[in-house]
Parts: sequence; structure tokens; C-alpha cells
Amino acid sequence: MRNLGIHWLIAMLTFGAVSFHTNAAAGPLVIGQSLPLTGAGFPAANRVLAGARAQVERINVSGGVLGRALELVTLDDGGDPQRVAANLRVLARHHGAIAIVNCLGESSCIQAAQVTKELRIPLLGPMSGALQLRKPGINHVFSTRPDDAHEADTLARQLYAIGISKTIVLADDSEPARTQALIAALQRSGQTVNRVNIDARPETLATAFKNISNSPYQALVIHLGYDTLQTLDQMPASTSAGLPAMIATLSSGGLTQLTRLFRDRAIGYTSVVPSLDITRLPIVRDLQRDADAFIGPEALTFEGLEAYLNLRICAEALRRAGPNPDAQRLGAAMESLGLLDVGGIRMMFSPDRHHGSDFVEIGMRTRDGRLLR
Repeated sequence: MRNLGIHWLIAMLTFGAVSFHTNAAAGPLVIGQSLPLTGAGFPAANRVLAGARAQVERINVSGGVLGRALELVTLDDGGDPQRVAANLRVLARHHGAIAIVNCLGESSCIQAAQVTKELRIPLLGPMSGALQLRKPGINHVFSTRPDDAHEADTLARQLYAIGISKTIVLADDSEPARTQALIAALQRSGQTVNRVNIDARPETLATAFKNISNSPYQALVIHLGYDTLQTLDQMPASTSAGLPAMIATLSSGGLTQLTRLFRDRAIGYTSVVPSLDITRLPIVRDLQRDADAFIGPEALTFEGLEAYLNLRICAEALRRAGPNPDAQRLGAAMESLGLLDVGGIRMMFSPDRHHGSDFVEIGMRTRDGRLLR
């Protein structure tokens, strides 16, 4: 019996070694993303990339996913949706990506949804609440944020609750559906709304600000793309001297950048992830630990936390998909996640529910630079 026990132990150890070798020989699990790593969108893309890499590094130093390393391949699209499409085909066909994560903005995410449907791979964590991503037949997209209408309603109700009834919406053409959802929500809440259309030219912004400074409106609601935000960041502070004391914005890839502008104004904003000041949440503490260990402070941002969260959910689905996951198994695993606690954040996925959360938080950056909830 003793010899039999020894042989059994040797056999089990050998099986374990063979299993580990097989997983290692199978190579890494490749996840792809396309981001604007050049051009005006780089600051936001860099924060997304930092958060995603922080999670991937943590997964890999902890043994990978069922013994296999996770490889994140990121290609630069320069903010061009057509380059997004080309990149996703390269990621799937040449790098073997079994999922795409973290597209950034309305146009890029709509393009990503179309191409990933063609490629038959899941799109996880699009950083857009565009309703086009949730139309019937879009069964391969899994979002971790609410849709635009829900987020816009939250902001509009908050503005009305603090006594603001007249707003100016300053917008460019970067996300037309999201801008329209914002205006509709403000009007539903009882606001008088005046829309001012601009583009990224400095003279257009300067003229708009001059006209706004002479208006009777109580709040300026800003929804701008990366090119316009870059122009705004380079303009002298005196340009915005006559703007309303209250500025508000929806969450976006440029939210971190926007909260650093208008330093003499209060800025109200929505966020689809918790504030990094809520250190009681395990996922916030985890991100802080992994940013310090692997990446640096760029991960410690709204965009970084959202990307970190998306990669954690992706890794959990990969574990449930088994030792040899492919795109189809991963999609099925996402639908089977059910109620999921992701470091203190609750998500819910099922075959009939592909958007994991309706969480929206209202925050404010005060005139002295403090971020409040």
C-alpha cells in the first residue's frame, strides 16, 4: 500500500507538471486594444493604458489565468475610427486576440462594435454609453458603464436640485449622440438650454467664451472632444474670465484633463467609477498598490480605474472559460458571470444583460482644487 501511495503521488506530481507545461506551451492569452496613443487623445489614452497594464501586471505576477500569462497588445489609432477598424483586424488575425477591450469615445466604440461583430470576438468595456452599442442584435458587446441617457439624467437632476434652471451647453461634433442625450436630459429636468456649437480653433473658442460671459445663464455644461480640449488647455486663463461660476460635464476620456482646467471655477461632473478617494473599496486599494508597483501615477485616474476594472472582469471571464479559451467561450463566460463583486463594485451580466452596471456618481472639483463626492 505504501508503494502504491508513492506511485500515486509521483503520478499526480507528473500530471501537474505536464499540465503546467501544456499551459505554458500554449502561450499567452492575447487581449487587444486600439487607443489614440498619438494626437490630442494621447493624455486620455495614456491613462487608460496605464490602468489596463497595472491589472495585467498584477494578474501575471500572481500566476496568470489558469497558469497562462495575459498579454495586452495595444495599437495606436491616432483617434481615427478607420484606423480603429484596421487595428482590430490586425489584433484578431495577426496577434490572435480573443477579445478587444477599452475602446475610447463614441465614434471609435461604434466602429469597434461593428468590426468585432464581423470578427466574431467580444468587445469588453467600451468607454462609451452610446445607445448604438445596445441595439438589438449587438450580442458581443459587454459594457461596464450605464448608457448616455441614464448618465445625463443624473447630471441634469443634480443641477436642477441645486437651483440651476438656465444652462448653456458648449459642444463640438466629437460625440453627437452623447451631446443630444445631454441636452434632452437637461430639458426633461426643466432646464432652459442654449446650445453653443464650437470647433477646435482658438478663435472659435474665444468668441464663444466672450458671448457666454455676457449671458444670463447660471451654468456652463461642457462636452468636448480631445482636439478642442487640447486647444482649451493652451489658451490663456483670461479667456474664461467671464464664464459662469458653475461648470459641469459628463464623464469622458478627458474628464481628468477637464477637472484640471478652469481652476477658479467649481466643476461638477459625473463618474461611472468610484472616486479614488474611496479607499475603503478593495479595487481602489488594489489599483493604488499596482500603480505604485508597476506603472506610476497615470493609472490613478478615472480612466485608469475604469480600464483596470475592465481587465479584471475580462480575466475572471477567461478563468471561467476554461484552460483553452477562444472568443466564443469567452463570450459565453461573460454571459454566465451573474452577480459579480469586483473589489467592492457590483456588476451583473447574463444572456439578457450585457451592461454590467448603472452606477453613476456625482462629484465636484472645488475652486481650491479638492475633489468632493
